[in-house]
Amino acid sequence: MRAHHHHHARAARKLLLYSHDTYGLGHLRRNLRIANHLLGVDDTLQIVLVSGSPVSGHFPLPRGLTLVKLPSVRKVGAEQYQPLDPRLGIGLIRRARTAIMSDVVRRLRPDVLLVDHSPAGMHNELLGVFDTVRHHCPDTRIVLGLRDILDDPAAVIRTWGAQDLYRVIAEAYDQVVVYGSREVFDVGTGYRLPEPVRQRLVYCGYLRPARGGEAARGEAPEIESPYLLATAGGGGDGAAALAGAIDAGSLLDARVLAVAGPLMDDADYAGLERAASRSGSVRLVRFHPHLQAAMAGARAVVTMGGYNSLSEAVAMGVPTVVVPRREPRLEQTIRARLFAERGLVRVAELGADLGTRIAAAVADGSTRPVSPLDFGGLERLSDVLLSPALPQHGAAGRAPGAEETDFADRLPA
Repeated sequence: MRAHHHHHARAARKLLLYSHDTYGLGHLRRNLRIANHLLGVDDTLQIVLVSGSPVSGHFPLPRGLTLVKLPSVRKVGAEQYQPLDPRLGIGLIRRARTAIMSDVVRRLRPDVLLVDHSPAGMHNELLGVFDTVRHHCPDTRIVLGLRDILDDPAAVIRTWGAQDLYRVIAEAYDQVVVYGSREVFDVGTGYRLPEPVRQRLVYCGYLRPARGGEAARGEAPEIESPYLLATAGGGGDGAAALAGAIDAGSLLDARVLAVAGPLMDDADYAGLERAASRSGSVRLVRFHPHLQAAMAGARAVVTMGGYNSLSEAVAMGVPTVVVPRREPRLEQTIRARLFAERGLVRVAELGADLGTRIAAAVADGSTRPVSPLDFGGLERLSDVLLSPALPQHGAAGRAPGAEETDFADRLPA
């Protein structure tokens, strides 16, 4: 267990946010939203975001937020990663990322380290960082932030068991926050978190979109209303969903604004360009700097089932058709189903006649929510992160004088 330090009863002034960003835009955008909100609550905060996103430069940073860029990797399968630079080995990249983050910890000495989604980081890169925290700034509170759905529960339980993540969560983290609600999905029960960890579990609610929308750098593409907005997040695997939306636009005789995402490969993008040119009423772009504003002006949204896309569309009340990915994990499929059961969205699974099914769902009209989502996430999260005191854990599970082994001792060389 983590040593039982009596954190000084003072509010957090310095925060370190970790975003591994091996795929898509979701983690980066969620962390930027959190940082923006915290700085809006208290503009004297010093926040450092460490991110491996290859497109972090697309987004302007608020005053008070510093971005530290980690060498980028890309996900090539479940828990499998490759460096973006093929000349480098993944072991070297992991050690470099750990060294960068450990250096930031020593210099910043943060009051709070908020880890997004991945309890031990990409290839366990955080284990050495936890050791640095313990040896150099033991009063730092370490908080794990989880989105509402991670994957099929059986897959999460299997992965966390195989990678010893249950022990990492129990020993390294002071608190676990969920960006969702227990009513939608009970993370503690679903992923079999041990009872001591469940006692440190807080459901914050969903993170609402920023008021006035979040903007990135660049000019917004023009399109006349009404239009369907088709968006696939980062776009790494969004071509089929966008092709379906383009087909649906033709069937509905509707304009389509299709946002491919900055991570879509050139061959997929070229295929969408051909489909768009056949239609004549499609505006296809790689990136939209004002996506929330585009959502707000749309007749309907066709999107994959990512956390940010769905919570934004539902928060704005825009009729939404979800085309969830099925691989490498079932997260989007499960979230789409749970939201659809609440009357918040409609679902069109990938497969034959996707355009026809999307068109039918759009023509069916607006959704009628059975139960709304709780969007108090940012407010409750800032209370957790900025509060002077935190429920303690630590020494209770350890015999007096018991040796603590370093996390990094469990790593392969």
